[in-house]
Parts: sequence; structure tokens; C-alpha cells
Amino acid sequence: MTKPVTQQLDLKAEVNVDSSIQFEQSLAKNWLEPKAILLTGATGFLGAYLLEELLQQTSADIYCLVRCSNIEEGKNRLQKNLEFYSLWQDDFNSRIVPIVGDLGKPLFGLSQLAFEGLAAIIDIIYHNGAWVNSARPYSTLKPVNVLGTQEVLRLASREQTKPVHFVSTLGVFLGDNQEEIGRITEMDSPNFVNLQGGYRQSKWVAEQLVMVAQKRGLPACIYRPSRIIGNSKTGINGNFQDFLCILLKGCIQLKKFPDLNTQIDIVPVDYVSRAIVGLSQQKNHAGKVFHLINSQLISWETFFNSLQLLGYSLEKVNYDNFYAELKYQLSQSPKNTLYSSLLLLLKLSKLFSPDKLEFDTTRTLIELTELSISCPVIDEKLLSLYFSYFQKVGYFPPIIAVGWVEQ
Repeated sequence: MTKPVTQQLDLKAEVNVDSSIQFEQSLAKNWLEPKAILLTGATGFLGAYLLEELLQQTSADIYCLVRCSNIEEGKNRLQKNLEFYSLWQDDFNSRIVPIVGDLGKPLFGLSQLAFEGLAAIIDIIYHNGAWVNSARPYSTLKPVNVLGTQEVLRLASREQTKPVHFVSTLGVFLGDNQEEIGRITEMDSPNFVNLQGGYRQSKWVAEQLVMVAQKRGLPACIYRPSRIIGNSKTGINGNFQDFLCILLKGCIQLKKFPDLNTQIDIVPVDYVSRAIVGLSQQKNHAGKVFHLINSQLISWETFFNSLQLLGYSLEKVNYDNFYAELKYQLSQSPKNTLYSSLLLLLKLSKLFSPDKLEFDTTRTLIELTELSISCPVIDEKLLSLYFSYFQKVGYFPPIIAVGWVEQ
């Protein structure tokens, strides 16, 4: 029997911005000193830090799009999220305005009248909201990540043109043409070949939508952070579904880690939020792209040495043996969701590619230096803070006496 031909997703055909979205209106007069800011994704990990940073660095009211049944529930969700990351202050309460809506619905699920009313109030938009899930296909993520971005652009075009600051990812470059690209600057556009993973695909299309809007006159900036990890001062991390977090936990359970000659680029969430808000407040940044990476990469060996210093005994094996052991353990425990998730993410990940991309951040670093914003060094001390937090909240199994308890 002949196997059916799998139709390749044409992402370029997905780049369609409604022709009614134009930017002929004058720029919002308060965009440099906004009185009202719209933030999407405020109930997420980076979103909590962006919300706190905007509250600290501006005097604006922050309107937050939240999926909830009423304003009271929305406000409670936002407060609980800030409290989780130890960011809440009581005087924030009067300046946080929940918008009961859904990023994945036309007009955010608002009535036409409510949508136009919101457009008349907002001076600037920070679009951070997205469904972050590497295992989901593009078709599942499209309503929130792609169509939701179009609705943000629609809002930016109504009443008065509102600058948009769009949070993307460096993952938009991780296609099969890495070896042909080499060093990527902030001026380079991600022209992919066979970009894998629904999340990366959806963010690539969303970026392209923003670029189309830029050509129509929207003053928009794009921020591409690398892998985001916890707070550099508290160690608090809310991104447990990140690939590295899943890999670490999987290695602890397998009691093995792969021997690789590679380096890891991770950036603390508090650095990313400070950088985005700081850069967004500068004049003449419209149309720019910023790469938020850690210029001081950490070696693979140092990364896992820090884990072993906590007391986990891990055997270093070559990658093929590690992968084979993972597949074997999954065959023995087919309901182990950690192993199944890790196996899927290893297939999608470019972390182990020998042709790892190099990202240029010259312009970004010049701008951030002028703002006195620098990325904390990820060393064994900071890694210990992060890993100790994972132990504290039960994400890593506890260590008892000379061993540790498998969960």
C-alpha cells in the first residue's frame, strides 16, 4: 500500500494581514509617556515581570487581557500571579485594569463597541501573549499566536496608531538551513527552510504579520529572547515546561546525562523584562529588532556539574546511549509523561545541532549599555540558586542521606 503524501505546511501563505488594518491615523500623543498601556500575556511567566516593570517604570494604568468570567476574577488572577513571583505590591491594585477577553477570538471576544472603546484609551501595546507549547501543531496554536497577533494589530490601527512591542523568540531561525545562515544580526529576517514545531512556526508567522504592519506604517519593535530562566535574585521559575527544565528532570530520573560539546544560552526573566521595557521607552526605535541573549554562554559540563553538586549522582554517557536509554525506559513505562515529553522535544530541538547558530547582539548591547542594563552572569552560584528552587517546590526529587527519592 502506498503511504499517503503528507502535505507540507506553507507558512508564507499564512502571512495575511486583514486589508482593513491600516495605519494612517496620527500616532498616539502619549506614547512616550503613556497613560494607558495594553499588555497581553500578563498571567504568564515573562508577563508577570513585564507587568511589574511597567508598573515601576511608568505612571500608566496597565490594561491586561485575561481569560476569565468577570473583572474580579481577572484581577485576582493577575494579583496571584504577581504574588507567586514575589512581585506584588498593594499600591499596584489601583493601576491594574483587567480586560475580560480571549486573545484567540476575533476582537479579543469583545463587542465591537467595547473593542473600539479600548482602542480609544490605549496609548501603546506590549504583545507578549502566546500559547507556548512545543508539542502542539501549528493549527492548534494559530488562533492565539497568529490570529491573536492580527487582532493586536487591528487594535493598534483603530482610533489612533499605537506603537506595538512584540515579544517573539530566537526559535524563528531554527530551520533546516542553519548551516547556510551562519551569524545572524538583528537586521536579518528569518527566512526559514522546513521550520519544525508548531510554536516556532506560529511565532514566525506572527513576526511576519508585524513586519507587514510595519510596512503599512505601524511603529513596531520585535524582541527575540533566547531561553528564559528564573529570577536572578530569587531563583523563582515558573517555566517548568521549558525544554531544559524537562531535560534536567529527565536526566535526574534516568541518572544519566548526555556528553555534548555545546554551550547553553539562558537569560534570567528579570533581565528580559527590564531590557524590553527599557528599550521600548527610547525614541527612534520604531522598526527595530532586538536580540536578548546572554553573551556569556555556559558550558554543558558546568551546567550538569552544578546539578551534581546538589547531590544527584549522574553518569555521563554519549548522546546515542542517552537517547536509547530514554526510549527503553519509555517502553517500560509508557505512561511516563516526562519521558514521552522529553523524547518528543529531543526530536524537535536544535539544541544538539552541530551547526548551532551564532546571534549578533551588537546593537542591542550598545542600547542596553546606555541604559545601564546588563545580563547577569550564569555561573555555578546562580545555577545552584535555580536548582535549589526546583528542589524546594518539588520539581526535582528530594535528596535524602546519600541518595535521592525517585518520583
